Amino acid sequence: MIKVRELKFSYGKDKQILHGLNFEVKEGEIFGFLGPNGSGKTTLIKLIMDLVDYDSGDIKIFGKSMKDSPEEIKNKIGFVYDSLNFYPHVTIRDFKNISKYFYKDFNKAKFDEYLTKFDINEKLKIKNLSKGQSAKLMLANALSHNAKLLILDEPTAGLDPVVRKEVLMYLQEFIEEEDTSVLICTHNTEELDRIADYITFINNGEVVFSKDKESLREEYRVIRGSKEDIQVLDKIIGINYQKYYSEALIKIEDEDDYKRMIQNIAQENIKIPNIEDFMYYYTMIL
Repeated sequence: MIKVRELKFSYGKDKQILHGLNFEVKEGEIFGFLGPNGSGKTTLIKLIMDLVDYDSGDIKIFGKSMKDSPEEIKNKIGFVYDSLNFYPHVTIRDFKNISKYFYKDFNKAKFDEYLTKFDINEKLKIKNLSKGQSAKLMLANALSHNAKLLILDEPTAGLDPVVRKEVLMYLQEFIEEEDTSVLICTHNTEELDRIADYITFINNGEVVFSKDKESLREEYRVIRGSKEDIQVLDKIIGINYQKYYSEALIKIEDEDDYKRMIQNIAQENIKIPNIEDFMYYYTMIL
């Protein structure tokens, strides 16, 4: 679906943003792309959509280059930004009529269904939409032209918890009903815990890890204990020292070594990490 190989990008000669990225989004997969602010996530989206040129490497979407087949590829992609950038005085009805010229398979009836589901009046102008309504409008547009790939760039940024949950619910419903792959870039770890199958974590322009979510949960543990308990652990990714206790994220590379390490640790002080744990410990300084 998407294959990225040895992708490099820099601003000018001295500021390299991406350092040879490699990853693959497979058919039917919900692929979470995670990283702190400034890690290169948004830059990557721009490169995939051919909005900026990369220095070297290769990007293939549906087996083709965006530079060679832009119209064919973009017709198969539904895109949701973190904000709606469109003519502010245009009504949603006009927005719908314009969209059919961008996407050859645009389904006006399906778009209208989403407007009804989202309780959005098509007489409203873009400039009068709330943040939540804008997000729903972009989602309705992305889901109404038979897209085979959804690319979501911080799709719920700035939304209140109720609207964020609602947007994710409709997104999950669509994914379950359609044969669609998803690339979601976000720093919201809760979203990825909820919907992603595969996680790629990027920091400082490099891939730190790229694995399916279940493997991550099998291969890592968060251990809580005294400072002395934590310091004797092996394969430590990061340590969080607190006044009364300490925590560490460790990687399990050998089952016998792991059992030896935790033999004096109470079971309630060992937990399976969530996505937030990975982001926290992989970005901290030991």
